[in-house]
Amino acid sequence: MTVDADYNVTFTEIAPNGTQQSIRQQTQYPLDFVMVDNQDHGVNYKVYYLKLREGTEKKPSEVDSVHVAYKGNLIDDTQFDSSQNPVWFELQNVVAGWSEIIPKFKTGTYDPTEGPNPVIFDNYGAGVMFLPSGLSYFGDGGPAGTLPAYSPLIFSFKLMELRYKDHDRDGILSKDEGNPTDPTVKLIDYDSDGDGIANMYDIDDDGDQVLTKTEIVQYTYPVTGKKHYYSFNGATSDDLSTPWDESKGIPSCSNDFTTPTRLRKHLDPSCQ
Repeated sequence: MTVDADYNVTFTEIAPNGTQQSIRQQTQYPLDFVMVDNQDHGVNYKVYYLKLREGTEKKPSEVDSVHVAYKGNLIDDTQFDSSQNPVWFELQNVVAGWSEIIPKFKTGTYDPTEGPNPVIFDNYGAGVMFLPSGLSYFGDGGPAGTLPAYSPLIFSFKLMELRYKDHDRDGILSKDEGNPTDPTVKLIDYDSDGDGIANMYDIDDDGDQVLTKTEIVQYTYPVTGKKHYYSFNGATSDDLSTPWDESKGIPSCSNDFTTPTRLRKHLDPSCQ
């Protein structure tokens, strides 16, 4: 494996008597893995990846949109897809392995007011994922129908930017709608009020018949009636030029605005 200055990756098959280091042997980019329990297939997958560079800015969740440049190869190094210029993907709408690996990286930096078009990115996360067929296209032939069935795939990628999603438009980003005590629970599985609707899709997270969006209002303009909502955690400091306090996150019923483990009011059916 060779990695150039722009984190483009090339794989070369080692001959039977070759002396090159394998991916497992090289130490510059240690080979890591995650365990993925795929309930659809009843299989617990071990998914390997290489972190060439973590990135410096924002980290996506498994349900956000990401702006990535990428290359897809078969195990025999046949390239079947690529985009050197970044493109947008919703992680829920691509092969399952992406939503497991991409969130382990961060976006980079760029100045949208300077430079050529497209924008020049720097400090972006870059990596390689090795996906079993069960977390890629399984038994079909991929988007173009040209891949062999049950093909394991290799994707190299660069994570440039992201958009946090609010799937239910309740004022809380979907990345913040997970289980506060067990981050291993997937966002699409966490249902705090047991109504069969995951919080990221539930407009009333605690089932108290009051909309989440109503419960997290911090300020209402007297004349226009326009509302400003608490952010999930609160900003580092208050902007004194606004009539609300940016430093306050969604409070608990006892007006605790800062404790990370507090039960926020939109998850407390006894508090509105």
